[in-house]
This record gives sequence, C-alpha cells and structure tokens, in this order.
Amino acid sequence: MVDKWTRRQFLGAAAATSAVVALAACKPTAAPTAEAVEKPTEPVEASVTADDINFLCRTDIYQAYAAEAAVEAWNAEFPAKVIVDEPAGDLTQKVQAAQAAGDLVWDGYSVMEGPWATMEWVERGLIQPLDAYVEASQIPNADKVVPSIIETIRESASYQDKLYGIPGNCGSVGLAWMTEPLEAAGYTDQPWTWDEVYDAAKKVQEGSTGTVPFAVACRSLCDLYALIWSATDSPIDEDGVVDIRGEASIAAVTWFRKMIEEDLFDWTLGFGDWLKGDIAMIHSYDVAGTMNQQTFGMDAARQGVGIYREPDDLKAGVPFWINMSVLFNQAANPTGMVDFFLWWFGPDNKTTGKQITEVAAKPCYTYTYEEFVAGNADQQWQQEAIDIIADSTWFPVNRTWGIMNTHVGPALEKCYDLGQPFEPEQAMEEAYDNIKEDLAQLREE
Repeated sequence: MVDKWTRRQFLGAAAATSAVVALAACKPTAAPTAEAVEKPTEPVEASVTADDINFLCRTDIYQAYAAEAAVEAWNAEFPAKVIVDEPAGDLTQKVQAAQAAGDLVWDGYSVMEGPWATMEWVERGLIQPLDAYVEASQIPNADKVVPSIIETIRESASYQDKLYGIPGNCGSVGLAWMTEPLEAAGYTDQPWTWDEVYDAAKKVQEGSTGTVPFAVACRSLCDLYALIWSATDSPIDEDGVVDIRGEASIAAVTWFRKMIEEDLFDWTLGFGDWLKGDIAMIHSYDVAGTMNQQTFGMDAARQGVGIYREPDDLKAGVPFWINMSVLFNQAANPTGMVDFFLWWFGPDNKTTGKQITEVAAKPCYTYTYEEFVAGNADQQWQQEAIDIIADSTWFPVNRTWGIMNTHVGPALEKCYDLGQPFEPEQAMEEAYDNIKEDLAQLREE
C-alpha cells in the first residue's frame, strides 16, 4: 500500500496538511456506543520482531509526519515490514467490529486526538496501554523517547497512570497576525494582553481599508476556553468541566461582546477567511501565522502565543491537545507496532523531527527542540509556545469535550448576537445545566 500513497494526493501542500491537523481540535468526540472487547494483548518477550506491522495512518498525518520516508527507512533497516493502509468510513466502529469478530487486521493507528478521545477509546476497548511494550523495546534509543516528552503532554497522553499514546505534535491556541496592518497600528511585536489586542484592533480599524481587525478560528476553543485559561488558575471545575460560569468566563464573554459592539471582532468569520489574508489578527490553532507565511511570504504574517488578561501572568497557560499514535487492542504484532512508533518519533529519525517542526508544528520532544528549533528565528515561536504548554493545565481525560461544545457554542452565539439581550451569566448557566444533564444521562447508559 505504501507505493499507492507516494503517487497520490497524500503529498499535497504543507499548508493544507497543517490545516487538517489543526482543525481536528474542533471536532466533538462521540460517546461510547458498544461494550468493550476482551482484555488487551499481552506483550511478547522479544522486540524487533520479523512479523509484518499493519499500520493505519490518516492521510494528512502521512505527509505531516514524513511517514513515507519513515516507512521506507524502517523497512530497509529492520526485519519487520510496515504495511500502510488508510482509514475510511467510521474508523472506531470498523475496528471495534473487527475486534469483536476476532479478525482485526491493523496493529495501530495515527492519530487519535487526545486527551479528548482517550477515555472513549479505552472504555470501548479500542486501544491498550503502551508501557510494557515501551519498557521491553530493543530499538536503539527507545529508552530516550518517553522521558523526552514534555511533562504536561505526557500527562495528557496518559489515563489512570498508563500511557496510551506516543505523541507526534501538540496543538494549542495562539494569536497570529498579518504584519502590515499591525505595524501600521504601531505593533512590531505580538499584542500580549486583552487590552493590547483591543488597542491594536481599534488602530487597525481606524487605518483600515477593509481589513477585519480580529476573528477566531472556531467557537468555544479559540475564544472562550482560551481566554478562560488566560484569566484563572483553575479553568476546570470539580466536575471535570471547563468553568464556563466563573468570573474568568463572564469577563471573557464580556470582552468579546465589547469587541463585537465596536465592530472590531467579526464572529461570523473563521479559519478559512484568515487564509485569504483579509483579517489582521486571529486567535487560532497556532499554525495560522505560518500558513499565511506560506501563502503571502515569510514577512507577511507572524505566529505568536496566546493572549492573556494581565501582563506577565499566564494563569493556567493555554488549552492544548495532542495527536497521538495508538496501539489497537488485539493487535497481531503489538511489539512491532510500538517499536515502529518509538523509532518514528525517536531522536535518531531526523527526517520526521524536522518535518513535524516545519509542517505540523510543535513537536512533543525536548530533543527535537534542541535540534530543529533552538537558534532558528523563524521557529522561535514554537519554543515560546511549548514553554507555556509545559506550565499549562491540561484537559482532563474524560468524556466532556463533545458535550461541552454542543452547548457552549450556541450559548456564545447568543451572547455575540447584537440582536439579543446580553445576558452572559444566564447563557452560561443554561449551557452548564445542559452539559450536566447530558453527562448524567451518559453515566446512566
């Protein structure tokens, strides 16, 4: 199957690939729909097996992580041959049905978005923990991989003290801007605070010939959640839900409403509009600036980190998510699959490290930053972003993500609509009640 990948659309533009990787962050995760299957496969004693490794890889990841080169290099060096396939249809349903029938043909998959999908996939018996396979691996420098994962990312990739994914890259929310309108507004560096973004947007508006001052990439994550993280030390409440009713949330919604009332924030626009170059600033998945650089030139746009309520006080940091390679339950060759993952993202595979840095953005390993980010002015924003992630609060591994988005998005739209009364406390209270009701129903099922 590898030859088919090398001659089709899988090596499309880097910008398109980055967009697909980033946009996965806004997809809700479905609740479990079937019972978990039998206990996970036990690790075999030998590492570096000679059996084939059947690997299922998402098309955008195949390019963003330099999988073609990795598979070719692995197959030339090791006895086990990686055979690549592409997902189609409802992946989780197909895998679970195959596991129940005892005829699963794949060993692992790239990528699962964590931590949002982790609990569902574990409870449905789709994936198994990696710890025993990692410990047993004889791949050169395999022992350097997991200890080199940024600690908060490693915590986010774990569930019940077990590691469920080998992360490839990490996404988070950051501010991107087009340099020309921001420089005309007097900003040669990133506006760091809510007040500075407001000031920059006002100045863009005053001097603009049609440029939209500010937008966000997607509802809930890139507007409300990101600003909640920036304004409180405790963004998650005692029920494992983002604290949409707290003071930080109401202040954030009030800030967005003010921006809308003064025609500084067009909440009807999104990521696709940013790619056209007509928006001065966007709070977005933090590849937005680099993607506009690819379209308009390196000097035309910049990528920064998140915006914060107070200067020099990052509070809970930034909401982040990770793209993880996972091992299927009942895999025929679990040892070979994990060995490949460890080699693919390990310190010896320079091609993948460089590709993730330049295309997917924000690798998860300290050795990748040391080699491909340190001293590189164009990539310095990635070091700044990962330093913030290293001190950030991660999303809990639970099943609230899709449920929250189902109710928070409409509540925000109600608050943003100038034709409706502005009642943020009531809107968020109603959304929270609906979230709790759905979570209670989920527990009953």
